[in-house]
Amino acid sequence: MIRTESPLASNYLAIDLGGSKLLSAVVTVRNVDSFPRAVLSGISKRPLHKDSGRNGVWSAILSAVDETFRNSGFEWKDITAIGATIPGVADPQRGLWVYAPYSGIRDFPIAEELATKYGKPVFADNDVNACAWGEKIFGVCQNVDNFLWITISNGIGGGLVLDGRVYPGKFSGAAEIGHFNVVEDGALCGCGRHGCLEATASGQGVARAYREHVLNVARGEGTFTPSLIDGWKNFILQKHQTLDETKAVRLELESIPSVDAALIADEARKGNPLALFTYREMGGYVGRAASWAANLINPEKIVIGGGVAGAFDLFYPALQEKFQKYVFRQANQSLTIEKTGLGYEAGLLGAVSLAYDNPYL
Repeated sequence: MIRTESPLASNYLAIDLGGSKLLSAVVTVRNVDSFPRAVLSGISKRPLHKDSGRNGVWSAILSAVDETFRNSGFEWKDITAIGATIPGVADPQRGLWVYAPYSGIRDFPIAEELATKYGKPVFADNDVNACAWGEKIFGVCQNVDNFLWITISNGIGGGLVLDGRVYPGKFSGAAEIGHFNVVEDGALCGCGRHGCLEATASGQGVARAYREHVLNVARGEGTFTPSLIDGWKNFILQKHQTLDETKAVRLELESIPSVDAALIADEARKGNPLALFTYREMGGYVGRAASWAANLINPEKIVIGGGVAGAFDLFYPALQEKFQKYVFRQANQSLTIEKTGLGYEAGLLGAVSLAYDNPYL
């Protein structure tokens, strides 16, 4: 175990591997009032692509790490250990990247290669499990030993902490809440099934749903109320003040292929009724899945992270409403659902938490 109780600072290299990007940073950890606090330096970012492959990922790691040290002012002699997050299936005991469905990378001994390259101890795990542990070490669960961490981004995943330790499951597949079925015969998921939470409530799911809603309103299809339809048309007329309704609708239809969850959130905050409806719908799906998870594991907290968590204010009311409708209340009266305390750097803080206090040792 790497953890130190000394008030003096310890420095770690954190590497956060995602589906579309890689982040690296030096993270300085010191204890303040008996709790660890982290400061990030030299954050570097590199794009990753589905076809990057093992060699492309390794090149991106080397480039980002070099930049991190140039920009942070640290040297390797200052570093205690390395923590790395892995998208997809991981074997944390061996530091092995077992398989990533998105990129097809498999059996990549990333911890061994990092240790050989840099001469430091390396700790690696699935990114969501690492984020859950990061929440325990640095976030809103420092005094909580039983909680579920849900990431909502391009996909949806879960990390489970039970009795103060990460619970990965027998085959490293615990807490796969993204594959709870929330819509019978719903949208096709990457796993091959229809109606998974990931297909309906991830960033991609939000974008797909919004596009469908705009198309249905424009075609006069769907089951939207007249007030919702009129509200959307009034919104786009205000948005495109020089155009009549027909041209405004056409312009919206032309733009929808490029919309993403962040743009839809921006539209919702500006009062777009269909964008608001989409996020309420998404929140309902997450609330339903969260209630099933709560009924099964009876946690103290459920924490929501990931890129789409930036729209927490938009989907939380519907999430809470559906959660309360389906949860077994008598057994979960004190359970709270909160936004992550780790922010955009959740992956980096998760990575360093593995090295600072490894949950498997």
